[in-house]
Amino acid sequence: MKKSIDIVKFIARLADKKKASYIKILDVGKRLVITDYFIILSAKNTRLTRTLEEEIRKNLKEANLLPINVSGQSEGNWVLLDYDDFVIHIFTDEYRDYYDLERLWRDSDVIEWE
Repeated sequence: MKKSIDIVKFIARLADKKKASYIKILDVGKRLVITDYFIILSAKNTRLTRTLEEEIRKNLKEANLLPINVSGQSEGNWVLLDYDDFVIHIFTDEYRDYYDLERLWRDSDVIEWE
């Protein structure tokens, strides 16, 4: 895992194995200077959002990747993991529908990960 694109695809596959109910990777690099990719995940409940967050952090730490910022862990409705080149948004299904980041970034390319 060296390139950001390979890492974000790895995260998507990992989230799929951990039963994320929604997975989308957006290439926001052309429109946003602070990061290249948004990984948008959702799960049925906060227990699963926390599980996704823990599993992602554990696997990335094994690859010597640590987030520069983490927020939303205590509530678990929207957990944000900022790894500089990519940002992972882990929502409950309800919060993902409400905030609808895909609509805000609809001009971004969608990255296939399967």
